[in-house]
Amino acid sequence: MVRRLFLTAILCAAVSISAQPDRVRALLKSGDEHETAGRFEEAAHAYEEAYALAETTGDRVLAAEVLTARGYLRYYRGDVNEALTDLRRAYEMADAAGKREALANIAHIYADMRVAQYDRAIEYYRQLLPEYEAARDAVNVADTLYNLGTTYDTKGDPAASLEWFRRALAAEEKLGRRSEAAYVKRTMAISLGKLDRHAEALPLLDDALKVLVEMKEAERAMHVRQSRGIVLRRLGRTNAAIADLEASREWFAASKNLRFLEKSHDELALAYAMAGRWHDAYSARTAQGVLQRELAEKLREEHTSRMRVHFDAEKKEQENRALVRQNAAAVRIRRLQTLILILGAAALVALAFLAMRLRSTAMTDELTRLPNRRRMLQVAEQQLQRARTTGQPFTLIALDIDHFKQINDTWGHAVGDTVLRNVAQTCRTIAGTVGRIGGEEFLAVLPGTSLRDAEPIAERMRAAVEQLSFTELGPDRQVTISLGATEWVPTDKTLADLTRRADELLYRAKEGGRNRVEVAA
Repeated sequence: MVRRLFLTAILCAAVSISAQPDRVRALLKSGDEHETAGRFEEAAHAYEEAYALAETTGDRVLAAEVLTARGYLRYYRGDVNEALTDLRRAYEMADAAGKREALANIAHIYADMRVAQYDRAIEYYRQLLPEYEAARDAVNVADTLYNLGTTYDTKGDPAASLEWFRRALAAEEKLGRRSEAAYVKRTMAISLGKLDRHAEALPLLDDALKVLVEMKEAERAMHVRQSRGIVLRRLGRTNAAIADLEASREWFAASKNLRFLEKSHDELALAYAMAGRWHDAYSARTAQGVLQRELAEKLREEHTSRMRVHFDAEKKEQENRALVRQNAAAVRIRRLQTLILILGAAALVALAFLAMRLRSTAMTDELTRLPNRRRMLQVAEQQLQRARTTGQPFTLIALDIDHFKQINDTWGHAVGDTVLRNVAQTCRTIAGTVGRIGGEEFLAVLPGTSLRDAEPIAERMRAAVEQLSFTELGPDRQVTISLGATEWVPTDKTLADLTRRADELLYRAKEGGRNRVEVAA
């Protein structure tokens, strides 16, 4: 009888142990469902319970699967340090397929702009690509090609990104994933836009939008409409651009997608200005400013996600983690290491933030919040080098406020500052890249713009400033500007040749009666 009870107890224990993997997978599924529904606390609890149970089974592959899921949730919630710790452990414990999944997630984190370890992300994606090809995993091949394209683009190399996007598009079309192929076209168009190849970008966006509307994928379709609106504006098709951008603004406002909503307001301000709708342009720019402050606050709140934790994919697990948990000394060491990591990361974040602030201050005019002389000359020099390489045009417009000294002397510097700020923002709304290079002097740089196209932009700036109302100056006093516009030509040896010509044209506009535009013959 005693022997029978003993055997029964052993059998029950064995059944219980054998059932644990099923329980772990049930918890994983539950965690994934909670995560998909946005219930992140519930998802975290499910993954914690799953991991504790997986450890008791001794199944390292199963434990690695749980760590991968928990790690990506931690990353999504901004806990980058903890996420990378989980994913590193998962990589060390997993089988071949699990290693690929863990490494892919690590690459995603390094490719994130908040972490910005782009070269390391590219290294891992390129390591994964032949592994996926060898495993005949066509879906992950297509995804990895796309991820390489977006990482090169985010890194600031859109030309390199295009080749990866072309390969990704071919892979998606071969798989028959029409929605994914459409979204690749959108991303390709964005990279083309960064290279000022807007005419090539537009057909890609038209094709992508047609597919996504047909498939009733409203969210993705609206991302494409926003991108198309930007391209249409840059091609001068103002009314069509406004229609796309207004639609995207309404969608992102309803879905509370602040990052894309801010971009819609920014582009609408420029499009409205091109159409002469000054009140609408001002409203859009004001709304954008409010969103920028809100997004900046969110970014500060997420400063912990900027922590950069290095991952060594080839390091093998050296410790028995069950023994480590029982060893109090090891626990104290781990806590101390964590504290050191946190303090070190906090110091890095603080230094990075300070460096960014100092750099921003060094490049920004304090009164108008426009780029200062140093920054504008840097931008112009970059455009000069690009023009020499590609042959694409660009134009400089020099401008200043007519009789500004008289405004300061008569009404005081406070009123003069108000005039400067309003003129600065009006010109920026129309021309985009405008900076203050002197007291009342400004410079506009128009990339990819010929003199023929720049002249109406200069005229719109002149007319818009003339329409500004300053109650401090009285009802009869207008503020006006004079402008000189010139286009780069191959005989311009230095930037000084170009700026000197723009200044001469500006002085000619002043001598010709002010409140006018002079262009190079």
